Amino acid sequence: MLKAIIFDFNGVILNDEPLHFAAMRDAVADLGIHLTREDYWSKYLPFDDKECLENVCRDHSFQLNETTRSETLERKARNYQQSLRGGYPLLPGAAQFVRAAAGHYPLALASGARRIEIESALDSIDLRRYFTVIVAAEDFVLGKPNPESFLLALQWLNDARNTAPILPAECLVIEDSVGGVSGARVAGMHCMAVTSSYPREALQAADRVVSTLENIALESLNDLFEEIR
Repeated sequence: MLKAIIFDFNGVILNDEPLHFAAMRDAVADLGIHLTREDYWSKYLPFDDKECLENVCRDHSFQLNETTRSETLERKARNYQQSLRGGYPLLPGAAQFVRAAAGHYPLALASGARRIEIESALDSIDLRRYFTVIVAAEDFVLGKPNPESFLLALQWLNDARNTAPILPAECLVIEDSVGGVSGARVAGMHCMAVTSSYPREALQAADRVVSTLENIALESLNDLFEEIR
């Protein structure tokens, strides 16, 4: 039975993966690295900023030091914030789905984005109050596809409750990336994938693949657990 929902953030609630790509592309360009959209989506999208930068530099044989790492990450963060001056790009149906789900299940968020970015966005779109737990990049070591962020989100959810603990198999993760789907399954959780970042065929490891969170009936999520029990 479904007892909790854990959301990814970028690509599930906010349609800002292209903004993160452009911000990182321009940041590493100052290091002489040409980051293509194809490489970003196929290799680096699930990572938090630090892991993304380190992997990009490793793959381009660029040796990072602490100063260069810090300056590049700050440049990426500035680029991203500047791209949001026109507002936060919500994905279709995301806000409505979060509000509806919060009336029936405890909600958590597990993301490789920085906490300040997540909370600023959620406050601006009036969704922060629906999440009991937010796990951000600062809270874990190993990014997706490692399951650490999902398991930490569940641990914090259980810590916030006075009832019997929720088990991984009673959680639904909503993801948009191949690495995120893999991490959810390794965590022992079920997963619904949204095709906002990857094509349907790349996300077939998920229990269900949808094109949008619009018109997703909550009852159908519990039905999904019954189907795959």
